[in-house]
Amino acid sequence: MTDALFGYEHLLQRLFSEGGRLASAVVAAQSHENLSPVAGHQILSAISNAQLSVSGAIGHMAEGHRQLEFMAQKLGIDPEAFGDVIKRPNSARGATPIGLAA
Repeated sequence: MTDALFGYEHLLQRLFSEGGRLASAVVAAQSHENLSPVAGHQILSAISNAQLSVSGAIGHMAEGHRQLEFMAQKLGIDPEAFGDVIKRPNSARGATPIGLAA
């Protein structure tokens, strides 16, 4: 379960990173390719709204960690198995936001 949890979070982080790259590309197009400021603003607004949703999903996953940690304590399972303090599984180690964007 922890592999799936961290895998899902990894995907959300990558999605957020890609949204940032897309926003940067829109600004570059607006500045260097004569994209209409009105059209550029509408696109940036749409990207920003999507980024807020992804950011919210990342926040929900943090809350999920806390809930799993609480449940683990009640069940007598090592609470660090699902909390924020555990080291990530091997499949997620070394993944950084910068590395995800590459």
